[in-house]
Amino acid sequence: MKFIINTTNLQSGGALQVALSLLEEWKLFEAKDEFHILLSPQLEGLLVTEKFPQHFHFYRFKTNPTQSLVSTFTFYKQLHKKEAQIKPDAVFTIFGPALWTPKSPHLVGFANGYYLFEDARFIQENICANIVKKIQFKVRKSILFYQLKKESSYCWVETMAAKQRLAMAIQKDAKEISVIGNTYSQHIQKSTRAKQPNSSFKLLYLSAYYEHKNFEIIAQVITILKQKKRNCTFMLTLPKGRFEAIFRKSKDTQYLQNIGPVHPQKSRPIYEQADAVFMPSMLETFSANYPEAMKMELPMICSDFDFSRAICGEAALYFDAHDPENIANKIIELMDNKVLQEQLIQSGKKRLEEIETPESRAQKLLQLLTQIAQT
Repeated sequence: MKFIINTTNLQSGGALQVALSLLEEWKLFEAKDEFHILLSPQLEGLLVTEKFPQHFHFYRFKTNPTQSLVSTFTFYKQLHKKEAQIKPDAVFTIFGPALWTPKSPHLVGFANGYYLFEDARFIQENICANIVKKIQFKVRKSILFYQLKKESSYCWVETMAAKQRLAMAIQKDAKEISVIGNTYSQHIQKSTRAKQPNSSFKLLYLSAYYEHKNFEIIAQVITILKQKKRNCTFMLTLPKGRFEAIFRKSKDTQYLQNIGPVHPQKSRPIYEQADAVFMPSMLETFSANYPEAMKMELPMICSDFDFSRAICGEAALYFDAHDPENIANKIIELMDNKVLQEQLIQSGKKRLEEIETPESRAQKLLQLLTQIAQT
């Protein structure tokens, strides 16, 4: 089989991590398929293409299709030209919409919780409460789902809840939407670090910045922890400018450690420095932070929403993501209770048995792509 793997629209966050993981896994599979990778500049910066076997072919793009209105039209023509040259059996846009409708069968991934879960409290309070933002949101949502319906032959999502919402949103038969869960990076392994005596309790929030990630509440949590005379360190992975903008008013810098953006292949040493994974996010579909914490045998302390409970189950201690007092109290509870920490770790190990591995996810997606090509 001959496949086009389209990543030209991927720029940041978990989408890049998923694309990188899939390519790294596929290169280890038996060389029976031919892969033609349309590379975004951001993904190219994470890959060493020279280490891929000969049945992988890379096509580099200097910009993304959404960079400007002109680039959108330019990309449409470029991708049609590439498809005509390659003559693939199927096309896979890892996360869409692609802003391109190929002539070949087209599998499109979708993981944008903003538009799938409009009824989420975060959306209602931060977007729909403002009439201008609400109108903009509705227009973008309509365009996004129109484009996705137009260009996709089949869709892939990471959870059953996402499948149900997407089927309604784009009026697609549920049989044409497959669920294959997210997973941890293949570079994540069990931690071997030894805890340093008398060191601060370190809470890792390994994430790029998005509004729904709820970074802003950390400063309020720190104020309460200081009042309670409790010390811990929040380890963050934000660009310097974004970190300074969020915490410029905070005088409690001893509670903060900003590592800066982390290459997905270099995240394991960051996890090894942590005592727990902290996730105050108010909207997710399936964050890789959850299974990565389980794989690293770290306890998790997370926002209490359906999406986090569906993935973590009993492997996390939950808090109200809107209440800094509650968050601080839960952090103290975790810090002080070694038995609870171990219980969460053991629950995570059991839960991990039900979650995809990087290899199984890559295998299932390749099987799905092959089936689509044969229909």
